[in-house]
Amino acid sequence: MNDIRNKIWYFLVDSKTNEILSSLIVVKYQKWDLYTNIFLVVTTSSSVAAWTIWNVYPTLWALIIGLSQVITLIKPYFLFPKYIKVFNEKSIRWQHLSLELEEIWFELNQALIDEKALSSKFFELKKKSLTFDNVPEDIIFFSHDKLQTIAEKKSEISLTKI
Repeated sequence: MNDIRNKIWYFLVDSKTNEILSSLIVVKYQKWDLYTNIFLVVTTSSSVAAWTIWNVYPTLWALIIGLSQVITLIKPYFLFPKYIKVFNEKSIRWQHLSLELEEIWFELNQALIDEKALSSKFFELKKKSLTFDNVPEDIIFFSHDKLQTIAEKKSEISLTKI
């Protein structure tokens, strides 16, 4: 019973960490999308202030306008909305899985479930989690080391409460 107990606990830790990490990644890409759009709106709108900057700092303004044109051209390849959608879906899946694992953990601690049923539920959820990595081909997974560290800390705090 101790072996399956450890497996469930570590799966719960992993699930909770992935849940938090996915939501942190969503926020990161939402911010990047917002900042990019704000930058493009500000640089492409014409106003009196823009002419003032143009007259005082023509080289700086030319660089800003050039940068905004390059960003406008490559923005469709950033895929921010797609990343937001994919990681939001992953976050929701991990939330549901974490909740199911917390329920199993509770049943285990209250001796409400036998080892055979416990093993069956564990492997059922493990198989379910394998589908979470199915994403569109144009999505590239980047390393998010800082967010991973934050997610691990938040997960640890969250799991001390169960």
